[in-house]
Amino acid sequence: MKQILHKNNIFKLLIKFLQKVFVFVFFICAFLPSFAQNTDTLSYINKNDTSFIYDASTSKHDSLKLNKDKHKSKNKIDAIIDYSADDSVIFSKSANKVYLFKNAQITYKDIKLNADYIELDLKKNEVFAKGLLDSLGKIVGKPVFKQGSDEFESEKIIYNFETKKGLIKGVFSKQSGGFLHSETTKKLPNNEICVKNGKYTTCDLKHPHFYIALTKAKVIPDDKIISGPAYLVIEDIPLPVGIPFGFFPNTKSRKSGVLIPTYGEEKRRGFFLKNGGWYFGISDYFDLSVKGDIYSKGTWQSNVRSRYKKRYKYTGNVDVSYSDLVVSEKGLSDYMKTTQYKILWTHSQDPKASPNSNFSANVNLGSVTYDKFSSTNTAAYLNNTTQSSIHYNKTFPNTPFNFSANFNHSQNSSDSIVNLTLPEMTFKMKRIFPFKLKNNLGKPKWFEKIGINYSSNLKNTVSIIDTSLFTQKTLDNFKYGVVHKIPVSTSFKILKYFTASPSVNYTERWYFSYLNKYINEADTSLVTDTLSGFNRVFDYNYNAAINTQIYGMFQFKKLFIKAIRHRVTPSVTLSYRPDFSENKWGYYKTDPMDSTKTYSVYANGIYTAPGKGKSGLVSFNVGNNIEMKVKSKKDTITGIKKIILIENLTFSTSYNMLADSLNWSKIRISGRTKLLKRLDVNYSANLDPYIQKADSTGVMRNVNKFEWTENHRLARFMNSNWRFGFNLNLSPKLFKKDKQETTNPNNPDKSIMFNNDDYNNYDYFNIPWSLNLMYTLSYNNTYFYVNNRVKADSIANNIVQTLSFRGDFSLTKKWKVGFSSGYDFVNKDFSYTSVNITRDLHCWVMRFNWIPFGFRQSYNLEIGVKSTILQDLKFRKQQSWFDN
Repeated sequence: MKQILHKNNIFKLLIKFLQKVFVFVFFICAFLPSFAQNTDTLSYINKNDTSFIYDASTSKHDSLKLNKDKHKSKNKIDAIIDYSADDSVIFSKSANKVYLFKNAQITYKDIKLNADYIELDLKKNEVFAKGLLDSLGKIVGKPVFKQGSDEFESEKIIYNFETKKGLIKGVFSKQSGGFLHSETTKKLPNNEICVKNGKYTTCDLKHPHFYIALTKAKVIPDDKIISGPAYLVIEDIPLPVGIPFGFFPNTKSRKSGVLIPTYGEEKRRGFFLKNGGWYFGISDYFDLSVKGDIYSKGTWQSNVRSRYKKRYKYTGNVDVSYSDLVVSEKGLSDYMKTTQYKILWTHSQDPKASPNSNFSANVNLGSVTYDKFSSTNTAAYLNNTTQSSIHYNKTFPNTPFNFSANFNHSQNSSDSIVNLTLPEMTFKMKRIFPFKLKNNLGKPKWFEKIGINYSSNLKNTVSIIDTSLFTQKTLDNFKYGVVHKIPVSTSFKILKYFTASPSVNYTERWYFSYLNKYINEADTSLVTDTLSGFNRVFDYNYNAAINTQIYGMFQFKKLFIKAIRHRVTPSVTLSYRPDFSENKWGYYKTDPMDSTKTYSVYANGIYTAPGKGKSGLVSFNVGNNIEMKVKSKKDTITGIKKIILIENLTFSTSYNMLADSLNWSKIRISGRTKLLKRLDVNYSANLDPYIQKADSTGVMRNVNKFEWTENHRLARFMNSNWRFGFNLNLSPKLFKKDKQETTNPNNPDKSIMFNNDDYNNYDYFNIPWSLNLMYTLSYNNTYFYVNNRVKADSIANNIVQTLSFRGDFSLTKKWKVGFSSGYDFVNKDFSYTSVNITRDLHCWVMRFNWIPFGFRQSYNLEIGVKSTILQDLKFRKQQSWFDN
């Protein structure tokens, strides 16, 4: 009996033990997915085990919701929270918290939080993060919060996943080109940020050089920053410059707004407001700015500028200015009043837009005085000629044809003459070989090499003074015509070493008017009439050229110089042209005032008239090239380096076999070379084999007598031009800086993103120093005689000698000095001179521009913020050249 009772007691104990085990297993299975453990003590997870994922679908609340529908879950976490840590992850059941140490990271939807310490409260759905002290007592691993494209760093952060609100201490965030520092920040569910005791700056340092202190502010993402009372602080020194409220743009897209003008005073034009207006941020493809200047003494100017661009299509800008310039006051000797205008337009087409056609424009049209008095562009001021062109080109695939149309304009400020070509159209055919056999497998026959080209040009031009440009007189003075050219040419070898190139050239002009001269019987004066009518005017000529190459080599065995090679390229060309002044052609008529002279009836044509007199020219040309090979230790393969001594030296002249006198033309010498890889040398000269004598008016004319016969010299030196260019750039490794490309990470596929820094460029100090020298020497051996004596002033004007130089150097990585000037040795005076000094002040920049003398003597000192966001935060001191 006792044994039975003992067995029953053992069986009961076993049942109770199994019940406890079952309860323990059930408890573990029920709560482990939610809390990873079910003990009152703390346990540690190995740092390599980062597989724990908190999922709201397995929580106690959700499990209860499955059993009792009346109880609604209060847990608003509806996505997976993923986390990791390099050191350790600690779980607390009693506190219902997770602790993460060292390089911890939590990811929830689009929210990502990194810090060296993160505390996750699963009950409150909150996360707390901060940095930790290192061995040196410095806080490291500060929290970095990122949501979408917004990212900021802070000292401490508390964020609630359910309400999406956050409280942040010590924020440092980037806001569309600027930086926001905050002592206390509250993040709202709509991502707006409320700031207390904040700082707004464009300095990227944690301790900025300057900032605008904000007592309180509100940041609206991708829109603006609005602040209460604010004041400026520079180098931690508050300045007595405050504002009751502030508005700062905070958008990655383009916004419209006011362009704040600059103010100042000039003696001759008075007080002014400049460059004030409105900017229209129309789209990413197009923008517009309207600006104006106004002076107290009457000067005003308006300016409209637009930029446009479409990726893979086109890009360009338009700039139109109109001004009424008033200098000084009425009654004074220096009073001046004039109206000016300027139109600038540039357009370029991307080659990918249309591979077979292209459209481009470069328009520079304006009044003569604009560049002199109103332009701030130094190159425009120094250039006395403005030019414009609008070009369209079309090629026809799988054909030799192409078409182009041009609209050209040029204007010289010295004589106010405007030259317009509206339009000029050209149709061309590339060289074709009509006699080439299609299936010829052997050596081509001589006739297969005969090629034909064709070109047709239509032109409509006028030259008129600028004041008459937009009048009927312009239309009346237009000259127009058409010219066709058909060259036929071939080439073949003679005696293996010579190349012969015969050709025939046919030119036909279409004119729609011609001249007729006669004597008026009433007063015996000469009358010139322009008569209308279609006229075909053609001419032709024959050419035959032969050329070869001759090489000469001088080799040295034991010298540093290994060899010198001389290459000579001689050529002889024979050309013939009939006399198109004969009566049978009808191109020339006898001058009614002088029967010994003739005139061309197409002298007013836009193309040259057919030549007068027979021409049978034999042209001679000899080209030379000299190179040297020397030993080189740098070349480890051949041990030889090639040096060009004379890149090109050419002698040319011609002999007219059909002329009755002065058969030889002038002898021309030209060449170029480069010495020591730094010095460019270009030279040219002209020599005359005939002597000269002064006529009754004092003009020197050639006489049919050789210099060799009269003066025992081969030819008379006429003129020569020499140009020496020296360029030197040095960039030691100490000053080298890696290039950083600016991209748009938020929208890389946009067709256009304008860079506002285009308006506010500055030097980046990449080259420590550079120097460019240009020396020119021109000599003209032409004198003007009076009573068989040379005029003294004609000798002085025969030599022109100038030296121009420009360069820059960096005293340090932050200081850069640039200069540009020139000297005229004949007039003994300096040309336009400017000195530019730039100092990089990290987030600020200082610029000093000084023109020490001359018509535009002036200076301008400016210290301002680099970033265009606060570009109006600057100090300027200047003296206008108008006050000279």
